[in-house]
Amino acid sequence: MIFDAVAGLANSVIEGFTGHFKRRQKLKAAIVENQIILAQSRESHNQSWEMKQLDNAGWKDDVLFYFFIFTFVWAGFYPEQAKVFFENLNVLPDWYIKIWFWVVASVLGVKKLGDYVPSFIDGMKSAFGKK
Repeated sequence: MIFDAVAGLANSVIEGFTGHFKRRQKLKAAIVENQIILAQSRESHNQSWEMKQLDNAGWKDDVLFYFFIFTFVWAGFYPEQAKVFFENLNVLPDWYIKIWFWVVASVLGVKKLGDYVPSFIDGMKSAFGKK
């Protein structure tokens, strides 16, 4: 039973990553399709802005997400250094910390959780025999 749970969890993580990359491929295909549509439509006054938004989608969110996850992994291996890092956050102005946490929360809460949680839940259901 434990092996099945671990296998199900590993399967859900793998499905989460493969699903994420499949969605990114679909996004890239949608970008190309939208570029063709916008290039054909000269009536759109904001087409360069729309294309810039589509081109910039993803990589900044990924960098922020992996940095956030890295801090937790790092804190697990080097708790004393992580403690110093988080104590040094007190040097920063309060408004800066609040803005930073809102950015992190919006990226992780909206985008990344939507990328990974559905596959994770499906994997947990299958690991514990529920459909």
